[in-house]
Amino acid sequence: MLHVHSLAIALLFVGTATAAFATTPPLSAEELTVCAQRVQQLRQQSPELLQRNADHDARRDEILARRRALDTTSMSRDKDDLAAGLEIRRQRNALNGDALALNREIQKLRDEISANSKVRDAYDSDCARRPYSRNALNQLPQAQQDAMRAGLADIQAPELPRDLKPLPGVDTP
Repeated sequence: MLHVHSLAIALLFVGTATAAFATTPPLSAEELTVCAQRVQQLRQQSPELLQRNADHDARRDEILARRRALDTTSMSRDKDDLAAGLEIRRQRNALNGDALALNREIQKLRDEISANSKVRDAYDSDCARRPYSRNALNQLPQAQQDAMRAGLADIQAPELPRDLKPLPGVDTP
């Protein structure tokens, strides 16, 4: 009896989902144009943002390695050597400048990734899984037709970890 009840619920769900999809109106030509523009924007920006994110990760690791090496040098130096102390201070100031610049770039990247996510969300809510006419598609410029045909299935959305902290030892931007 339980099996029959589960089957009935599953069929009801499938029927409701199918009916909901069937009642979704097709995209108008204007809506299709907006959707195509979103696809073009996401196909261009997402890979660029992913690359910049990877570049920032590498720079962050390099700055942290430099900081560790500088701390080791600072701890092992002769405390009476004024020239060595001044050189470490100069290097630390340069390192802090690099870290502050990277923190600012990371914040800018976060803002751009947030904007990119909003475009993806708008595409998902307004465009994804909505039918459109072949005639409306053929009226689009070729680049937009190509974008709609390519879709977004192969595009990875860039994300930054929410708990990513600014590099230590410097003021945040």
